[in-house]
Amino acid sequence: MLSLSINDVKAFMAKLLKGNDFDAFELHGLTVHNFAVFEMHKHPAEAAPSWCLARNYAFEMIKGSVPPKYIKLVLARLNGDVHMFLNIIFEDGKINITSGMSQKSFSLDRSALQNWNEYILKFLNDKNISVANNLI
Repeated sequence: MLSLSINDVKAFMAKLLKGNDFDAFELHGLTVHNFAVFEMHKHPAEAAPSWCLARNYAFEMIKGSVPPKYIKLVLARLNGDVHMFLNIIFEDGKINITSGMSQKSFSLDRSALQNWNEYILKFLNDKNISVANNLI
């Protein structure tokens, strides 16, 4: 598991909500707390939508003159029976990202999670997203 803090919140949100940097991910969940609570979740019987299809809806929930109090975004990738997640949480003006993985079958092999964490770090670096490590 990775736990990262985003150093430049404004630049990150622009990449996330206005750019195409995260378009290859699937959206598994979005919660926004502003004047009301808005939620979007993957329908259990449907394939998850790509972030590029859901991004405009998310932007509409988030935009406004006052920043939301809280945002939780769950992006994912699926590789066979392995689900790899990227949890993005905005709270108190800060953004924290955690990575995770779940798989259908039990295994002591943690190489898939290690590869996912390495991919996330490289992805953020390639997109010029500056982070601080909280925990690895």
